Amino acid sequence: MPETPLGAFLRARRARLVPSEAGYAVSGRRRTPGLRREEVAARAGISPDYYARLEQGRQRVPTGPVLDGIADALHLADAERAYLHRLAGGRPLREREGDRAARAAVSASTLALLDTLDAAPAFVTGPTFDLLAWNRPAALLMAEPAQRPPHERNLLWQVFCCPYGSRAADNHAPDRSIGADLVASLRAHHADRPADRALADLVGRFSAASPAFAALWSQHRAGPPGPGRLHVNHPALDTEVLEYTVLALPEPGRHVFACLAPPGSRARDAFAASTATAGPTW
Repeated sequence: MPETPLGAFLRARRARLVPSEAGYAVSGRRRTPGLRREEVAARAGISPDYYARLEQGRQRVPTGPVLDGIADALHLADAERAYLHRLAGGRPLREREGDRAARAAVSASTLALLDTLDAAPAFVTGPTFDLLAWNRPAALLMAEPAQRPPHERNLLWQVFCCPYGSRAADNHAPDRSIGADLVASLRAHHADRPADRALADLVGRFSAASPAFAALWSQHRAGPPGPGRLHVNHPALDTEVLEYTVLALPEPGRHVFACLAPPGSRARDAFAASTATAGPTW
């Protein structure tokens, strides 16, 4: 029987649970990584056979309370709980004619915000992390995205494929890394659009290009991007660690990323110099 998105998600999240942390005594070797199906079923208040059918794609859409019980049993965060509900019974969102073009426009106020951050790389991303606008320091940080092919004007490419970001293993750590956050956000977006061919092609392309992306995608985490650290190996900056913050914009799926270089660092001097020699790139 072919694997279903719901079944794959349940199996992945079940495998990540540590039995001792879930209150199960561990004696000897367990053949199953994480919790067993019957253990999840018991914690969720459903029969083991019912839960097995869900993982195997043989069960119809469960009710909301059943899904909430499974979410509790798997210790899902709020974003992952919402993702579980969408996988199980949410209707996919159909993109209206003109929505793609509308996403490409960035408001004047957002562009002005980028311009005020003259010593901090700042850029706007769309739902699949395409780079929609960026300031001069961000152009320096990301190897002049305006001069790169369209498929490389994407934050996922910067983190998983560009030599500046992909060589830093810390960017791809399974927990609390920029790569893990980006993939989790893309996974949540994918749940709303399972029939979106362009989105599926993007996932396939990055999975083939980056084993690190493929490994994170297989974890089935779902959630919004948050603040963290970006590790870069950049010829103009030396090796640097940049703190970044993320601001959600009113338009669905859009975010502003702003990277903060340490005071007195070579990176901050380089970003300030880039602004002094050229205007905004948008």
